[in-house]
Amino acid sequence: MRRVVCLLLSAALLLGLLSGCDSKDEGSDLSPFGGWAAQELAGLALSHSGQTDQNGLEWLISQGDETELDAYARNAYQLEGPWEDMAVVRATGASAFEIAVVRMENDGAAVRAATAFMNYMSARQGDFTGYAPDQADMAANGEILQDGIYAALFICPDPGGASRAVEAALNGEDVSAPGSGSNQPITDVKALRDLLADRAGADAELEKLDDSAPDALSAYVAEAYGLTPDQWEECAVARDEASAFEVAVFRFRGSSDVGSAELQPTEDGYYEVPVGGSDDNWEKISAVEECLDGYLNEREGQFDSASQQKKLLHQAITITAGEYVVMLACQDAEDAAWAFSEASGTGGYGYSPRYRYLDTDPNFPDRCAFTPPNKDDMSLYDTSAIRAAWEKDDPSELSRDDRKTYDAAKKVLKKVLKDGMSDYEKEFAIYNWVVNNVNYDWTHQDIRKGTPRVSFQPYGGLVNRKAVCLGYATTFQLLCDLAGVECITVPGAAFASQEDHGWNMVRLNGEWYCVDATWDANAREQAGRGKPEDWRYFNVTSQDMADSDHQWDYANTPEASATDRGEG
Repeated sequence: MRRVVCLLLSAALLLGLLSGCDSKDEGSDLSPFGGWAAQELAGLALSHSGQTDQNGLEWLISQGDETELDAYARNAYQLEGPWEDMAVVRATGASAFEIAVVRMENDGAAVRAATAFMNYMSARQGDFTGYAPDQADMAANGEILQDGIYAALFICPDPGGASRAVEAALNGEDVSAPGSGSNQPITDVKALRDLLADRAGADAELEKLDDSAPDALSAYVAEAYGLTPDQWEECAVARDEASAFEVAVFRFRGSSDVGSAELQPTEDGYYEVPVGGSDDNWEKISAVEECLDGYLNEREGQFDSASQQKKLLHQAITITAGEYVVMLACQDAEDAAWAFSEASGTGGYGYSPRYRYLDTDPNFPDRCAFTPPNKDDMSLYDTSAIRAAWEKDDPSELSRDDRKTYDAAKKVLKKVLKDGMSDYEKEFAIYNWVVNNVNYDWTHQDIRKGTPRVSFQPYGGLVNRKAVCLGYATTFQLLCDLAGVECITVPGAAFASQEDHGWNMVRLNGEWYCVDATWDANAREQAGRGKPEDWRYFNVTSQDMADSDHQWDYANTPEASATDRGEG
């Protein structure tokens, strides 16, 4: 079972959460259970982490090379000493898995360590956003624990299990069955709605809609959410007409019916609900998710003059778990989401906050303000020598690396281009090759490994067949340049301007279009979706890019507005 706490990752929020904990003053003595070694606690957390495959995990412990561990603590967590004991167990490359436990000299230092872990967890989500969505979700759904002089980070399949095990150990409890059990899960959507509304911090009398007045419920769901009766099965809503506050619970019965007699409690006392149901159910669930997101976007426009209410909508959470879709637009959405996880018996939940920002561009109010993160060197490799050699059909004066890039590009274009192709057909063929032949360089997601500079350049994409986003973009542009297709590279950002990211724009028949080969390639690499019909970022509009977590210098970049995808 998972009990996941998804936190809006800011130090201010963390400190607010911690202020409610039973912690000692900064100068307090070691707790009675302060004899736990960090390595022991990390090992305990690992055994309760839900990580079934523990091959290839890397340990960094105080009893080893403390210089190496100290460097990692500073570089990864931005945690400056002094710390008394620390242990880290982590995966490398394409996995966000990481457990860290540190014992500090006092409670105040432990709070600062927890803050550092919180910021790191946010950064790790950004590292994997667009590249490996499942790993980004695992980072987003991680947990931070601060208990006395200890602080811990849990990015793992079951962060709640890991956190409960460590907390139980620090409190002298039996850790063989961490956590307390619960009763049979709540399956009535009205009861779930009422529980969530209460936990969400409602401070006004709410209008409640449910099957006690089915006509009124159906009318509201149709008018507000745009859902017809055949698109949902059960629903209950609680809302405040005077504010943005709204809770909605949808449930779809199927082959994994939570009312099944076969439902059995897990060893820690929870009830686990299988995730699943019919294919038809999943189509309905997807439709509900899409409609709720559209509703929240529309609602924001109604509160342009009420910043606090708009903030609730900005940070609204839509949860999909088991047979449920839940919308939480409320002050205490995180607390309500946790309550849903435990009360429904779904064993956790996953979500991506709609926005992680409130700052918008004054000239583009529907877009996140762009500030270059400057974490990576996003300068473009000069391909003028390669292009000049191509025009002369003479690569003899190129440097060794440029000659290798030139030869590789020539082979690709000879393979994918045919006589008589239009610019669109050339672009399509080049994009298809890049998406299906260049793999992401996962050293970029590992702070302990340096990413070679060639992975940011066409050499990485064409010669090594391995690149990061800028390498994908410059590879695509070079091939387009050589094929005579007008193309530019856009150095921008993702994750609300927290992470550097790059992509391209092409000009076809006088219209600009956006492409992101990196994120389409990662969909192929992570989920096996490399076919054109699965591409999400090929020849889309600028607004499509903005809506899918891309940020850039809007004012000084061409605007892509055509919707024909370049096909004419």
